[in-house]
Amino acid sequence: MMKPSINALNTTETGVSNETDTNSTSPTFLSTSDIALGSACLLISLIGLVGNGIVLWFLGFRIKRNKFTVYILNLAMADFLFLLCYCSLLICIFIVLEVFDIPMSVIVILQAFFIFAYNTDLYLLTAISVERCLSVLYPLWYQCKRPKHQSSVVCGLLWALSCLLSSLESFLCKEEDHEIGSYSSCEQGVFISLCVLNFLVFTPIMVFSSLTLLIRIWRTSQLQHPPKLYIVISATVVVFLAFAMPLRLASLLRYRHVDHPESFEYISILCSSISCSFNPFIYFLVGSLSRKKAKDLLQGALQRVFKDETEQETETTNSQITKTED
Repeated sequence: MMKPSINALNTTETGVSNETDTNSTSPTFLSTSDIALGSACLLISLIGLVGNGIVLWFLGFRIKRNKFTVYILNLAMADFLFLLCYCSLLICIFIVLEVFDIPMSVIVILQAFFIFAYNTDLYLLTAISVERCLSVLYPLWYQCKRPKHQSSVVCGLLWALSCLLSSLESFLCKEEDHEIGSYSSCEQGVFISLCVLNFLVFTPIMVFSSLTLLIRIWRTSQLQHPPKLYIVISATVVVFLAFAMPLRLASLLRYRHVDHPESFEYISILCSSISCSFNPFIYFLVGSLSRKKAKDLLQGALQRVFKDETEQETETTNSQITKTED
């Protein structure tokens, strides 16, 4: 189960093990390293909240939506939720918990939403990569036969799937009595199922689709500048794999009782906050590459990135139709 095991986030496992009242957490004393790590994570998360909030504002109210911006809008929502829950957890543990007793249910619910947003990120990125891969491999089908509301339907199904799996992971096996630090048979079954789904289904599909896009970028760059959209997708996936996946790997190592440096889990927590905070900067940086002026930088950058989606599809489709007629 994905329970960050650093002292700051380990309250659900050990924070109440020696207390008679299991309905609240008691004040705890944090080490200097915990406080330093928490401060860094909180700062990065707050910056990420601002960045994702800007993306939500522009994509939700200022920029016309298309097939791809629906996915990015949902991805920004998942990132925003992840960072919001993470900031709330840090505030509860590093500030409130030092002074007041707070209900244990508050921590459990925040962790459940934390896991929910993390899983949704993975599933949405997989859907984005697959959709772009299909648009490259089958441009005529994608442009002419693709269902009109496919993006919205897929996003809705992925949110529902993530909600179901996160609820199972967070609440299904909590009432079973077992030794602290071990896993019950129920938790083992849920954890193994989630690992199979995340590591052996979604992640390989995302990697394969992203590699297809990278090959497309390399071939396109031989003749012309590659579409900004492909660069954005590839960069987003690479950042997720590099920074967000270590958190799941840390939980897998802990489940298997594999000895590993405690610093790895500290770093994995920090990297996850970086992953969700960095996506808005990818959009802005890639979108502003073609202009040196900072005029209308934010909205203009997003428009230039996501405008490529429609234009590229139209150009590809026209070229395919021309070749077919010839």
